[in-house]
Amino acid sequence: MMSTIFHRTNTAVVLLVGLSLALPATSVRAAFTQEQSSVLNNANFDSRSASLADIDNDGDLDLMFQGGSGAQQLFRNNYVGSGVLTYTNITSTMPTSDLGPSWSAAWSDYDGDGFVDVFVGQSNIGASGDVFKNNGLAGFSNESIPTGLDDPGFHQNVAWVDINNDRLLDLIIGMEGPEKHEIYLQGPGQSFTPVGAAVGFQQDFGTKGYGLAIGDSDGDGDLDIYISTCRGDNNIRNNFYQNMLVETGSLGFVDIADTNGTQLMTNSYGTEFHDFDDDGDLDLFVVGADRQPNKIFRNDGGNMFTDVDTLTGHALISDVSGDLNGGRPIDYDNDGDLDLFFHDHLAAGGKNAGRKLYRNDGNWEFTDVTVAEGLDTQNQGAYDSVWGDLDLDGDLDLVAPTNSSWPEHVFKSDTTTNGNHWMFIELAGLKENTTAIGASLYATLDKGTPQERTLRREANTNAGTFNQSDLPVHFGLGAATLIDELRIQWPDGTIQLLHNLSVDQYLTINSPGDFDGDGDVDGDDLARWQTAFGTNALADSDLDGDSDGQDFLAWQRNYGKGLAPLTTGTAIPEPSAFVLLLLGAAQWLGKRRSH
Repeated sequence: MMSTIFHRTNTAVVLLVGLSLALPATSVRAAFTQEQSSVLNNANFDSRSASLADIDNDGDLDLMFQGGSGAQQLFRNNYVGSGVLTYTNITSTMPTSDLGPSWSAAWSDYDGDGFVDVFVGQSNIGASGDVFKNNGLAGFSNESIPTGLDDPGFHQNVAWVDINNDRLLDLIIGMEGPEKHEIYLQGPGQSFTPVGAAVGFQQDFGTKGYGLAIGDSDGDGDLDIYISTCRGDNNIRNNFYQNMLVETGSLGFVDIADTNGTQLMTNSYGTEFHDFDDDGDLDLFVVGADRQPNKIFRNDGGNMFTDVDTLTGHALISDVSGDLNGGRPIDYDNDGDLDLFFHDHLAAGGKNAGRKLYRNDGNWEFTDVTVAEGLDTQNQGAYDSVWGDLDLDGDLDLVAPTNSSWPEHVFKSDTTTNGNHWMFIELAGLKENTTAIGASLYATLDKGTPQERTLRREANTNAGTFNQSDLPVHFGLGAATLIDELRIQWPDGTIQLLHNLSVDQYLTINSPGDFDGDGDVDGDDLARWQTAFGTNALADSDLDGDSDGQDFLAWQRNYGKGLAPLTTGTAIPEPSAFVLLLLGAAQWLGKRRSH
């Protein structure tokens, strides 16, 4: 599916999945069935966690397990090409013998070659951290020492993001301890430097990190970090690190957890930033471990939060189960609301459940649908699960590790039979960040009607508990048959607007102006536009079906991105005089339409 070295697709590609369109809306109930026998041949590795990534750029999600000795296993998805969901073990392509006991994995294309790489979070008892570079058909190589990422700490949570707004992907690590949480900034030549202490990211109690939420929670243009903690005596605080980059001009953090309403936790595990109430800002979800309460903190603006329990008058979730660890807001039924999933680590307190699923009924009310939706099993250990559309049918499937003698579980969803609509969007970013980690997407539905709402979703920014997967952005759309407007805020702040997008499709969108999908905006893109102008959609940045003056403006505004810094006096290439005349007319018409 990859036609250039830098991106999985060359142009904006639409994959329509006709099955969901053909089925009648006879039921609003989603159902899951266990398929580990046919999908994984009942494989069992005593895994702690799992992650998903399209490692071979063929369009489907491959799978990696984490855990103790022998649990680190890599599987290739065979769905594309066969039409049948099965996985093949390809662990031999990865130097897993270099790994010690591992907990987490974070996927990104840190070196910009078009293939997603992985940093593996480990206990590092007598070992050090490992980043495995994806070399395509040549498999993975250990680049930990050359990159400077051979960190010796005990890693719990790991995530790639551009934390200092230089467009390069950096690495964030939440530590078990005794080492403190760390940030590695990427410099020239894929070299990384630890700066955690220098930027205020390390404190005396900066250990026991079990959840890692990352997002621009105050909307100021830089990414903030929340770390949830867990310790047997319940006496270690969580951290809410507000990034002061935009305010001060340099990377630095201030811990505001004690003053912004989010320090109402004892033991906690998974945590993520999501917009639950469709108001455009990021709320905070935190899993309570050791039978502690689970929380959603509503964002009130300015990085101030309110515990939604105080709004409803009752606990978010009444059943704290045995020992909830992993957790993730997901739209399992494609109705547009974020539901809550929890992975239960052990049987305790009279509870013996492997996982819990709660349907979002609006107004911060959630209903337990674990049994009704087919996810109910006895507790089988492990710490975190992963969601993704494994069979490309438009709904989210679940891979649930077991950390025990039971097979690793695969739950396939048939949500697309319930009549709700959906969209998956894969962003093809610039060379520094080809998967556009850190982008925010806003889908407006039923615009201009009383039912108008705008859904916000993030592009793989959160690490949650133990996995930062490489996933397309998922929108459940309910009854909406069109996305009236899609606004993309790319990681560098560039805004892209698209209109009237058909639902029930996979859609790949290139960075604005990058018409040839090679990860930069250069003269080749201008040449492509000049050839396509007025004749076809091969330089269609706004996906309106043609190559016109608005597409040229997208190229002009972004010229030079993805390239080495332009020298002083470098001129932006211009189209021919005749084309410029047509451009003037196109811009005039565009202004007329906006009035």
